[in-house]
Amino acid sequence: MSLPPSYYPSFDAPCYSSEPSPDEQRLEFTGRPRPRRPLPSGAFLKQSKKFTLVLKEQETGARLPSYGRNAALNGEIHLHCPTDKVAAVEVKLEDRLALTTAEGGSQTTTILSNSHTIWRDGPTYSSCPSVIPFIIIFPPSCTVGDRTFTSPPSYNVAFPGVPGLYAKCAYTVTVFITEYQSLGFFKRHKSSHLRTHMMYQPRTRPPQPILPSSLSFRSIVKTSPEEWFQVICQMDARTNSGFAPIDCHLFIPAIQIYAISDTIPFFLQLRAPKESLQAFMRPTPSEKITPGVRAGGKPTVRVFLYRQITAEVRKKKARKICVIGEGELRPLPPEESAQSPCHLADESLDWEGEVKCDESVTIGGFKIGPLVVEDFIVLSLVPPYPQASPLVELQHAHPIHIVTDPFTETLGPS
Repeated sequence: MSLPPSYYPSFDAPCYSSEPSPDEQRLEFTGRPRPRRPLPSGAFLKQSKKFTLVLKEQETGARLPSYGRNAALNGEIHLHCPTDKVAAVEVKLEDRLALTTAEGGSQTTTILSNSHTIWRDGPTYSSCPSVIPFIIIFPPSCTVGDRTFTSPPSYNVAFPGVPGLYAKCAYTVTVFITEYQSLGFFKRHKSSHLRTHMMYQPRTRPPQPILPSSLSFRSIVKTSPEEWFQVICQMDARTNSGFAPIDCHLFIPAIQIYAISDTIPFFLQLRAPKESLQAFMRPTPSEKITPGVRAGGKPTVRVFLYRQITAEVRKKKARKICVIGEGELRPLPPEESAQSPCHLADESLDWEGEVKCDESVTIGGFKIGPLVVEDFIVLSLVPPYPQASPLVELQHAHPIHIVTDPFTETLGPS
């Protein structure tokens, strides 16, 4: 019987680190999702003469109770009135949408109204308990007319002036106590109630992360073109000006769904014959331009975010726009291979940059019946001396979706 061959000892496993070496780049990182946030341990109290509403799992000292998507209203009713006279206890959750526009006037719509009887007198009960607990699951959807929508967040916006626009989506929770009241041989019911406003703040995330803003577009687009979406538009030239239009290419992360806290990278390229680019960047002032107009002798290149609020009241629509984030642009030198065979006569100007929502943004876009809140990334090009320029101002808005939370709460290795 022969012996088995001899074996050399195994080599040690190579060293591994999640951090890239100096000559490496991290192309993507998927952080481990954090465990569910623990529920707050405080309580919100609202009191009347006859009873107290206690809403649990709230931040200590909160001005209003707050709930997220699929949350449970966990609370108690503490009675201060004689319990043997209580006929019923009811909790009602409501959401009302109030809109006001210049042409349509004012309109209030109840988009959610859920009532829950948490105690009712009956032959099997001796009297109502002094403390009545309840748990009500927050409804994920609501109905406006014949259409169903995801329950909208609490929202309040005002655009005073002419024409004005006001929109408010407000949630309330109301407790109704019905008591017996004796009048000789007759009994009648007497009702009292207690109402408090509440905040509904559903959280949403994009389905995938975006590339870190620290990575250069030029280094990524060749190896991972699927990570970018190309927005194409054109800066027109005036009729009979003799100038060609400028082709505009704005590249943004392909997912097009971004968190409020995300820093959104972008790349901008303007491509046209040299004469058109020069007319945009370094024009020769015309003799027709008065000295007072020469202050506008620099071109404007902007990439920014704006939010559009559309309200419809009595079939009259009103729209308002507000800027919610201003981009930062950095000019780039031209690439050596920038010209392609199909653009031999064209030149290009390149920028890279980032844009992010400002601190005023606390909710994402949503739609609920006659109210639509939607977001856009906007490219704005204004030539020097706009009235005399052979080029026409450009503002192109591309729809995106803003959500409350990033794909992962861990933005890098821990």
